[in-house]
Amino acid sequence: MENWDRLSTRLFMVASTMATINIILAFSAAFAGLLGLALALIASVVALFKIDEADRYFGEWDSPEQLYLKGLPFSLHRMTFYGLTILFKGRHVIGRFDLRGKEHLIDQAPVRLKRLLVWLYASWMLCGIFAVAIGGISILLSKL
Repeated sequence: MENWDRLSTRLFMVASTMATINIILAFSAAFAGLLGLALALIASVVALFKIDEADRYFGEWDSPEQLYLKGLPFSLHRMTFYGLTILFKGRHVIGRFDLRGKEHLIDQAPVRLKRLLVWLYASWMLCGIFAVAIGGISILLSKL
C-alpha cells in the first residue's frame, strides 16, 4: 500500500509538471505569434513607403521585372528577403546562393535601412517560425 502511494504521488507530480510545461509552451507560442503578427502589420505599412529606397540599394538581387511590382505582398516579400539576407550574410548558404557576389550592396546601404530591414522584416518572420515550432513542440508533448 505504501509503494502504491509513492507511485501515485510521483505520477501526479510528473503529470502536473507536464501540464505546467504545456501551459508555458502554449503561452510562449501565443506571445511569439502575436508579436510576429503585430510586427507583420507594422512591416506591411512601412513596406509601402520604404520599398523604393530598399530597391535602390538591394534591387540588384532580384530580376528587373520584380522591381516593378510595388504592391503589398510583393514589397513585403522583397523587404523580408532583404532583411533575412542581411541578417544571415555570414552564413555559407546565404553567401553562396543569395548574395551571388554582391556583398558590396550591403556595405553601401545606409545603416538605418539595414537596421530597419533586420529588426522589423526579419524579426516578424522569425517570430512566426518560432511560434509555429513552439506550438508544434507543445502539441507533441501533450500527446505523451
